[in-house]
Amino acid sequence: MSTNATVKLSCPLSGVDVSGPAQGQSAQVQFHNVPVGDCNIEVSAQGYRTAKDRTEVTQSMTSHNQYVFIYLHPESESLAASARPPVVPLGLIKEMDKAMEAMQKKHDADARKHLDKAARISPTNPDVAYLQGMLELDHHNLPVAEQFFQKAVNSSRAQERALLGLGYVQVQTNQPAAAVQTLEKVLQMNTASERGHLLLANAYAQLREYPKAQEHAQRAAAFKSENAVSARMLLAQILAAQGNREGAKLEFEGVLRDYPKAPSASVARESLASLAKTTPESSTEVSVPLATVNTALLPSVSAASVTPWAPPSVDTSVPGVAPDVTCSADDVVEHTSKSTSRQLENLEKFLATEHIQHEEVNARGEVSQIRDKNFSYMVFIEHAKDGLVFLDEKRDGGTGTDSFPTSLATVGLVSLGVDVFHPGFAKALDFKCEGLGQWRGKAAWILHFEQKHDVKSYLRLWETKTKTVEIPLKGRVWVAASSYNVLHVESDLREPMKELELMRDHLAIDYGPVNFQNGKTELWLPWYADMYLELHGRRYHHNHTLSNFSLFAVDTSDKINLPKEAPPPDLNQKQPPLQEKQ
Repeated sequence: MSTNATVKLSCPLSGVDVSGPAQGQSAQVQFHNVPVGDCNIEVSAQGYRTAKDRTEVTQSMTSHNQYVFIYLHPESESLAASARPPVVPLGLIKEMDKAMEAMQKKHDADARKHLDKAARISPTNPDVAYLQGMLELDHHNLPVAEQFFQKAVNSSRAQERALLGLGYVQVQTNQPAAAVQTLEKVLQMNTASERGHLLLANAYAQLREYPKAQEHAQRAAAFKSENAVSARMLLAQILAAQGNREGAKLEFEGVLRDYPKAPSASVARESLASLAKTTPESSTEVSVPLATVNTALLPSVSAASVTPWAPPSVDTSVPGVAPDVTCSADDVVEHTSKSTSRQLENLEKFLATEHIQHEEVNARGEVSQIRDKNFSYMVFIEHAKDGLVFLDEKRDGGTGTDSFPTSLATVGLVSLGVDVFHPGFAKALDFKCEGLGQWRGKAAWILHFEQKHDVKSYLRLWETKTKTVEIPLKGRVWVAASSYNVLHVESDLREPMKELELMRDHLAIDYGPVNFQNGKTELWLPWYADMYLELHGRRYHHNHTLSNFSLFAVDTSDKINLPKEAPPPDLNQKQPPLQEKQ
């Protein structure tokens, strides 16, 4: 950010009302002698949306520094990122499915017909634009393919595959600077993207920024997948371009040894012969051929690649973080636990209307068996003598499975964001603070957690008709860097549960503020939750949405509604141990 910004700090209870200027990408503003208590922060700058946040000063700033991180977003940036993705019409899914089937059979005329129809149903759908780009790419019509990929990327729901498609075309059409910008975004979304690293290595090599090209080629080769030979060939060429003849020779020899039947083997053999003919004093720079980039670097055209039945595992998609900010997992866990307890300390229960939609998903990604039901949803907040809190949920007065859309009943979702930081549960988890990232535009500490082996956690339980089974979890939590409110939680099985035939159990919960007492108090509750299960060889998706909140504090009650600017709240709630009933 090159423009000036103004930072305002107000702490109503202590009478603090100050402001200060800031300038630059990572500008800092320091306020002195701020007393302990709740404070509001507002940051404004020309061309950017005003950012507002809350924080609690835990120690007097007369002798202690406390950092608060705020991200500013350009006014031109889409606000849709804060809203829930729209439901994809079944008619659109069918047209895309027919188009993909035709593309796989090389019936391109039929594929184009179905994609044109899909585009009429939803002109701005990024998945349709992505498929159109892939179709044009298959015909080597790179300029048109680039237009479709760019359209998909411009969507508020831009995904990794669309950025990869655009970056691939930009590399092929000798636009390395643009490709670098595109592919760096891929790695911000997923630092473990093998294709992203390999394409970015090509782009940097075209720019002759060989140290960066070498770094990304090495990362791509480390995956040891079917693309490893391309990555190692590119790495050898980059080393040769830098004058590292011995390193290049070792890589070329490695390709011949490990991949003797690969098409690249003959190129490696010729390159070794060329190196042997040159001397260290002669020009060692070699051109980096674009032959190392091919369509295999892009996701295959399949139903799973366009309408995935479930999000990637928490260990497959790693979020990007600020490179120069460190954090302590112990500190974040402690502060979040205290923040959650403070919010709930005077509350007794809350009521809401819960809408649950159940879907079954077949192997082609098609949704069927859609069922839904509304419940009267109640969460009771139990306060222990040691100050800790526990949550207990009821639907229509009970927790049975009979009234659920199917016999799969979910309970305990509300409490997951609380229990992860509850000392009783947290001691069974290994936490790692991955750094400072963001969620829905808010600066957030990102914590990875995994249940320790041979230690019971009881965060998640599966209850069958004959027994209750504990499910070891791993996951990731986004915690607001200023207020330590839980913003988002995702969890997965630590390993498949073969005794239950449970291969996948992915849970994603979004939290947000709910205002009550005429806007003077803010309670953070789940907005919505999605659960994806692969059980007994079948796939299920549960979506939970809560509305019409009523909150009961000690000796009082207050009707609360979702803030107008927030997305419709979706919630899936569960009692202290997360449970699945079957």
